[in-house]
Amino acid sequence: MQVQVKNIQGKAVKTIELPEAIYNVELNEHVLHHTVKAYLANQRQGTHATKTRAYVSGGGRKPYKQKGTGGARSGSTRANIYPGGASSHGPQPRDYRQKLNRKVKTLALKVALSDKLRHGKLVVVDQIEMSKYSTKSVLVALQALQAPKALLADIREDDYLYRSTRNIHGAAAVSAKDFNVVDLLRYETLIISEKGLEALNARLSEEA
Repeated sequence: MQVQVKNIQGKAVKTIELPEAIYNVELNEHVLHHTVKAYLANQRQGTHATKTRAYVSGGGRKPYKQKGTGGARSGSTRANIYPGGASSHGPQPRDYRQKLNRKVKTLALKVALSDKLRHGKLVVVDQIEMSKYSTKSVLVALQALQAPKALLADIREDDYLYRSTRNIHGAAAVSAKDFNVVDLLRYETLIISEKGLEALNARLSEEA
């Protein structure tokens, strides 16, 4: 498979070959759904809690006598039917983590990348030059590449690109070695440098 490489001004400069094992994978919605669901579940802290009758203070004395009131029998004012009482069947601390095999993660990323390429939403640039913090430079590049809502992926030793992008609504910058399926699906277009593409291909080949 071939894809055009553009410069940051949006002009095509050359064509490169992409491995079909990574960029020509058929759409698998089940794998994508399973991976995204597991990723989002793993972000949950699970520290929510409500007090049961064992943890609500007070209510040790029977509020009124057993018979003769004409009302229901009650042993405590801390039951769930009273104001200030306990919660019944409320959420308790739990672990939401879901196990996901490495092969499934890798397949999901390949499926997402293949889908981006099929729809023309994978843009490869020769390099992303940033010598200082400049949000304006990133905005100009996004406009030239006709991708206002994009994820920019590169391999960098500085943080110029990442900090220049984080104030742009609908765009973000990540390391090509680290981004996941959720990052990829959250943005309409993936803009990746040649250096980042090489690192990504090496990562996916290793994981496979």
